[in-house]
Amino acid sequence: MDNKTINQALGAIPKTPSQGSKSSRPVVDFNIESQIFRSCLLKVEPKFDIAKGDRRVLNSIFAWIWKKDNINVLGLDYDKGFYLYGPLGRGKTMTMLATRKYMNSVFARHRHMQEDYRLKAWWKTASELANIYAADGQPALMQYTAQDVNLVIDEFGREPNPANNYGTKMNVLQFVLQLRYDHRRTSVTHITTNMRLEDIEPRYGDYVADRCKEMFNFIEFDGDSLR
Repeated sequence: MDNKTINQALGAIPKTPSQGSKSSRPVVDFNIESQIFRSCLLKVEPKFDIAKGDRRVLNSIFAWIWKKDNINVLGLDYDKGFYLYGPLGRGKTMTMLATRKYMNSVFARHRHMQEDYRLKAWWKTASELANIYAADGQPALMQYTAQDVNLVIDEFGREPNPANNYGTKMNVLQFVLQLRYDHRRTSVTHITTNMRLEDIEPRYGDYVADRCKEMFNFIEFDGDSLR
């Protein structure tokens, strides 16, 4: 799918300057940036039919990266991460992989965007985090809870719970999210999951469920599987 077709599928992004004064911020061509973002989707999944994707979601995620209110139709909070949830096969992980790839690209290509603490994120599945604890204990998790580390947690809710480190059992994702909440002003957390908001409390407790409301933009991927 070429860029013209991609733009027709999702709609062109208006050309406007990036935020800040002209003297301190360069003008960004957002049509070119939107094409790069959409090309990231196709690099992650070449067979993905962008026309079947949710234009509101993709444009709002793009708006979150650039803090562009005029296309942020979902009203995403720029200081919160993404909580992408919905049934299997709706493209949550693919969308987050493409978003991460694009954010890395923005960080590398735009010097002024390197000031934005939200860009560039580590990636771990929830099961990987649980297995890290099982193998090496709580100290091994601390690098994923540091105040300057952005983290994508894929397949949240599908990890073994509790995880067992030589007889010491722990709800690993509850622990990780509790610590990451304390650093939410200097780093962001993103999640992909099948779990709705009301499913969080039974598995991770009311404290984590309440803090999730302050940490995340909840974005639902509904409908039939795209696979």
